[in-house]
Amino acid sequence: MKSRAFLLAAGFGTRMRPLTDERPKPLVPLCGVPLLDQSLALLKAHGHHSAVVNAHYLSDAIVAWANAQEMDLHVSVEQPEILGTGGGLVAARDHLEDRFVVVNGDVACDVHLGELLEALSPEVDASMALRRQRAGERYGIVASDDSGFVVDLVGLAQAPVHGDVRRDCHFSGIHAMTQRSLDRVPAGTEACIVRTAYTELVSARRVAASVHDGLWLDLGNPARYFAANMAALRGEISLPLDPFTRAAWAVRADGSVVEGGWKRDDRVSVQPPVWIGEGVEIGAGAQVGPEVVLGPGAQIGAQARLERCVVFGGATVEEGAVLRDAIVHENGVLELFASSR
Repeated sequence: MKSRAFLLAAGFGTRMRPLTDERPKPLVPLCGVPLLDQSLALLKAHGHHSAVVNAHYLSDAIVAWANAQEMDLHVSVEQPEILGTGGGLVAARDHLEDRFVVVNGDVACDVHLGELLEALSPEVDASMALRRQRAGERYGIVASDDSGFVVDLVGLAQAPVHGDVRRDCHFSGIHAMTQRSLDRVPAGTEACIVRTAYTELVSARRVAASVHDGLWLDLGNPARYFAANMAALRGEISLPLDPFTRAAWAVRADGSVVEGGWKRDDRVSVQPPVWIGEGVEIGAGAQVGPEVVLGPGAQIGAQARLERCVVFGGATVEEGAVLRDAIVHENGVLELFASSR
């Protein structure tokens, strides 16, 4: 199988710990749906029917996830060492077509992948999706000129400029490349695609820029992850895969009920919006919501009170517990904003 898509899923998820102690970051659920499922939905929306996925940290979980998907997926397991964004592509290049897109498996976005691929030509070896920097963000700036080429790569490489330059964007991590561009990456070692291939390609004016103004969520730490879940629950963002279609039972922010396989107990108080997965058990007298996600198989003790919480699948909330602004994971409870109370 040769594919036009590569999903990055090998990272350690260090900034997301302890949420990534037991699962790789791309499998952390966003409103009950694994992030990688959102990546697959994005690929499908742009006509992709196969993909290569790299894996390293907790790679068995990535392999198990891939085996459960309908899409044709090849997992490139990087062992014993992780190979980085460049080395991973080189290791998997025999499974990639001449032109392919690269999608971060731990980012939720609606970047137009087709536009990135269409930008490639005999004179263009790569195409970067750039995003405008928001107030308070500190991503490295990637500048582009009026002709639509990247002319400054976070200070690592510059190119001759044609016309005016915009310096308000950063690299989204989503891009398209040609096979020949991988010749600039050393094989068999850990390598960053930006510091190898892209530094050379930018200097030669062979990298196109595409500014993306739509959805792009970098769930880089627990606070950002939590905020994204709350936004998804409230319907403030439109994800490639609507998480409410995966619920066993849910109530949207507008009060509409999503019926599935889960049966509500009248002894449980539910305030929308909520998302409840398959196999969830909630004890009598518990209060759930508003703004609560209960992953598949979660166990909620009697008389527990949950508001603005994300409970991972299979996790347990003790009887009588009172939680607000918290993430309940396999090994405990992570309380957000505790110092402000």
